[in-house]
Amino acid sequence: MGLAGFQISFLPVQFATSHGSRWCRSGESKTTVESKEFSEMSRASIGLVICLVLGLGLAQTFAEEQTSRPEATPVSPLLKQSQNTFIQWVLSLLPQRPGSSDAENATLATLSSSSTKPEPASSTTTSTTPAPTSSTTTTRRATTAAPPTLSPPRNCTDCVCGIANIQKRIVGGQETEVHQYPWVAMLLYGGRFYCAASLLNDQFLLTASHCVYGFRRERITVRLLDHNRKMSHTQKIDRNVAEVITHPKYNARNYDNDIAIIKLDEPVQFDEVLHPVCMPTPGRSFKGETGIVTGWGALKVGGPTSDTLQEVQVPILSQDACRKSRYGNKITDNMLCGGYDEGGKDSCQGDSGGPLHIVASGTREHQIAGVVSWGEGCAKSGYPGVYARVNRYGTWIKNLTKQACLCQQETKKIK
Repeated sequence: MGLAGFQISFLPVQFATSHGSRWCRSGESKTTVESKEFSEMSRASIGLVICLVLGLGLAQTFAEEQTSRPEATPVSPLLKQSQNTFIQWVLSLLPQRPGSSDAENATLATLSSSSTKPEPASSTTTSTTPAPTSSTTTTRRATTAAPPTLSPPRNCTDCVCGIANIQKRIVGGQETEVHQYPWVAMLLYGGRFYCAASLLNDQFLLTASHCVYGFRRERITVRLLDHNRKMSHTQKIDRNVAEVITHPKYNARNYDNDIAIIKLDEPVQFDEVLHPVCMPTPGRSFKGETGIVTGWGALKVGGPTSDTLQEVQVPILSQDACRKSRYGNKITDNMLCGGYDEGGKDSCQGDSGGPLHIVASGTREHQIAGVVSWGEGCAKSGYPGVYARVNRYGTWIKNLTKQACLCQQETKKIK
């Protein structure tokens, strides 16, 4: 065993000798001395236990705090073991006091068994994605709204789209007849006119994205059958907006995909006056056809908006001709141009979101070929008006308006 064994065997002898002199000098019996020595050792041991228990509690608290921190270093396995086991181990080191009662031993046993095992720190994974919040934004781009409640099917066979109430043609920036184009709607923001839209069916309208993108939906109102903004019309219809859907690829920098859908909070009822515009024929370029622009926009650059609904006719240009204008490559395939080289007739401020119609050959049917989008000035030479090309979005519009009451297109040809 070497030196270590010699020291272990020698220490008890040294302890007995040194303590024997102390015991004898006191004049007390050996039994009394041993009893006092045991009491002193017991008190010291109990004090040690209390210190160890308190220290263990502090260590456990520290360990739990550390394990609850994402970046904390791993906790020592010793601090993870059962506190119950640890206390039992400490109690086993205590000498059994001679003559100790069963009640005292039971108290120690209770202390041991009542010590609880530390609960593992709960691990919660927090998503870095913010929780969805309710919003009144005017777009379905960022956040997807709950699917709209489908309305029950309604009989729409008696409704015909795109038929103007007055067949007289007014050319060159003149006032229309009252309710001549009943599908043309005003958009009011906080009660004030600012843009236009076109009624597609009994629940949805088409407008420009720049008219609704970033605007608070609950402040937008749709007004139909209001020819003169300064006069009260008994037939006018006001609706609040239930939902606004801007095109998911709308680009606010260059106005590409400048088109949006508005859903009314309550369907409108069609009658002999009110009916919607027709959707355009898919795939047609409309090159060389005459477009009819309607709106309450300014009659000149910087001028006030018109009190009454106006219309103007403009020729529709090919894409090549439009790109040869001063706009150049700013014109995308989703845009359509209409206007004269010399200027003079055009849409203007306040007309945004309104329709550019074409009349299908041999019919009275007005189709919405474009939505007023942007332009350089108004009726300026070399700068035709630019419109969102509606027949590029037929599938998108159809998919979002399936639950609506669709009117039939006129099949009867006129001579």
